[in-house]
Amino acid sequence: MTTESQAWPAMPVVAGVDHEFLEVAGGQMHVAAMGSGDPVLLLHGFGQMWWQWREIMPALAAQGYRAIAPDLRGEGWTRLPYRDIDRTRRTRDILELLDVLELGEVRMVSQDMGAVSAFQLAMHYPERITSHVMIAVPPPQMRFDLGMMPGMRHLWHQEALSMPKLGPWLMRSGRMTRHFFSPIFMVQPLDQAVVDQYQAMMSHENSARAAVPLCRRMVLPELMRIIRGSYRAERFAMPSLFIFGTKDAGFPPAVVRRAFADTSIYGTDVRLEIIEDAGHFIVDEQPAAIMKAISEFFDSLRPDPRE
Repeated sequence: MTTESQAWPAMPVVAGVDHEFLEVAGGQMHVAAMGSGDPVLLLHGFGQMWWQWREIMPALAAQGYRAIAPDLRGEGWTRLPYRDIDRTRRTRDILELLDVLELGEVRMVSQDMGAVSAFQLAMHYPERITSHVMIAVPPPQMRFDLGMMPGMRHLWHQEALSMPKLGPWLMRSGRMTRHFFSPIFMVQPLDQAVVDQYQAMMSHENSARAAVPLCRRMVLPELMRIIRGSYRAERFAMPSLFIFGTKDAGFPPAVVRRAFADTSIYGTDVRLEIIEDAGHFIVDEQPAAIMKAISEFFDSLRPDPRE
């Protein structure tokens, strides 16, 4: 259930972005969109919202795409019952959204927790996804690497946020905002106004309470499935690009390069891009580098006019 006793933060303004509240099962999904042309679905990370893509959306629109950035259940301005969150609930929400928008297929870009829904869509509904880009998240087929151990200690928040009283308190208090946007996960500090915008939404009662089921019933179960190897027989049927920063504490470059030494275990066309001087929140830190990687990837998939 969403909570109406607390005012929702003011919607940040990005010139040229249109906003809609679309009726889906259980309530309304907030969707920001910009541009026209082939649709690109943008799925935000945990504690963030459509505004994460504030610099990517205008760039995509300028290149002839329609950027579509929904606020996923439990975050942003979307008003859907957070108590209904489970391992695949957000994926089902997105499929319904695509149907409402009458989009048979889309390109897809995701970061952080948004990638959980992204890989579920790509694996189980490949007819809806023509290509996808996953940022700062490895393929779910990836095996555990001992080189990931040092970074694991920074992921204490996943279990802490899953606890009914502690999770919402951590979100409201600002401790999660300070943790996420600290030197642990970022190389380049964000402007305080950007941090304040994220904190305004993370501390909202809806986001604070939604953190518990998001971690307890989605992230942690998916993590256990990945560790057990539930996805190792799966392959991505569409071209796929994975992007990491060189300073990502959870996935150091050496680990990433080992994991992608044989991309055939993930799919027939799987690519890797590593961005210098970027941590986990690459979209906020290095939007120009992210856009360059996305643009070059999309361009490489266009039919050759000479053929």
